[in-house]
Amino acid sequence: MTQLAILGGEPAITINQSPYVQWPIYTEEEAQVAADLVRNHALSSAQEGPGPITELEQLVAETWGIKYAIAHSSGTAALRTALFGVGVVPGDEVITQSAVHPFNCLPIIGCGAVPIFADIAPLTMTLDPEDVERKITPRTKAIMVVHWKGIPADMDAIMDISKRHDLKVIEDVAVSQGTTHRGRMVGTIGDASGISFQDGKLTSAGEGGMFMTNDDEVHQRAATLGHYERLKTLPDPKWQAVSGFSFGEKYRMATITAAIGVVQMKRWKGRLAVRHDNATRLGQAIAEIKGFSMPDFPDYFASPYHSGHVRFHPNQLGSVSRETLLKALQAEGAQVSSPARKDSRIPHTAGLQRMLHKHPVFAGNEYGTDNILWEVLGPNATKVDYKNVTLPVTEDPEVPYDTIQLPSFTRPADELIDQYVAAFDKIATNADALATID
Repeated sequence: MTQLAILGGEPAITINQSPYVQWPIYTEEEAQVAADLVRNHALSSAQEGPGPITELEQLVAETWGIKYAIAHSSGTAALRTALFGVGVVPGDEVITQSAVHPFNCLPIIGCGAVPIFADIAPLTMTLDPEDVERKITPRTKAIMVVHWKGIPADMDAIMDISKRHDLKVIEDVAVSQGTTHRGRMVGTIGDASGISFQDGKLTSAGEGGMFMTNDDEVHQRAATLGHYERLKTLPDPKWQAVSGFSFGEKYRMATITAAIGVVQMKRWKGRLAVRHDNATRLGQAIAEIKGFSMPDFPDYFASPYHSGHVRFHPNQLGSVSRETLLKALQAEGAQVSSPARKDSRIPHTAGLQRMLHKHPVFAGNEYGTDNILWEVLGPNATKVDYKNVTLPVTEDPEVPYDTIQLPSFTRPADELIDQYVAAFDKIATNADALATID
């Protein structure tokens, strides 16, 4: 029997993984288009006529199969525009999840609206539709859905709620680009959406974002938030009359960002396919090993493997703890982790778990930090006592249970995948020895 690496044996994974997990992938072509803009003195995004920005917008619209796409300076700005486009105004309430990056919540506050936090579903880590409906009040204007790390929210239920209560739906697709819900690309189901081009996202260009919608009125209203130079071409005279003016900050994407984004988008489908193929092959092979199985995701999800999650069953692995199992796999060379809530933090904070309703801006501290929010939102906002907000699933540090996060391989990785499968099989075969560690 081959000895486990955690007990002194040789690791099962020996291949250098750096090239296979590299992201973003930039080439000389990106460097060339950026250099050409500099040499041609064409860095300003205010230039009239066709150029990298309009080309990128067309590529995104074609890729997502959506009617309108407007390039922005960031994904956050795109979400701010989406909220403005559907008519969110100061004093409105927008329901969203707390277990998310703060940049989902900031555009809500930027509109002068009040974030209302709903709980998440334990399997998907996305909004729980039942709790969303419980949080609706006469001031509710919209639902901000976050498709979480390749896992789509239950859009059938969310859209049903929105229609019955006459609410707008904004989709945050920053960390789930390319994810589908019953065959439809997320970001095309609600009233408007936003994606990000920040380097960690699947559409990479350094920074930037894209607002998207199929709604004519939402598109025109959204364009007036910082895109004053293009308003003269809008079809409705009411919105066309805003030309030369705008109702918000200048949110234009930088031309150099767009040029890099164009190169990236032309390769995007192929690179996404590589990721999905790798994830499917790896997930299927591990799920056939005793002690592991495919994640139990809803049927609207295109593939249970694309999220990179795999379940483990302690009773089939010597009753091993998740922590010991992860350490054993990591000792074999596997770049695995736990997606559990206790291992997820709010970026740029002093170790706060990823629960926005517990952030001092909402929950307060001894210095009265929560008063700042109401100073910013002003007298039209109905105060929410966030200190008494309870979200059982969000606050459970162990959710999701019995789950391991696998790496995403960005290049064809057949040999590396074989070694990963061997590592998992080695763990399962030596489960009795692993049990002695706990």
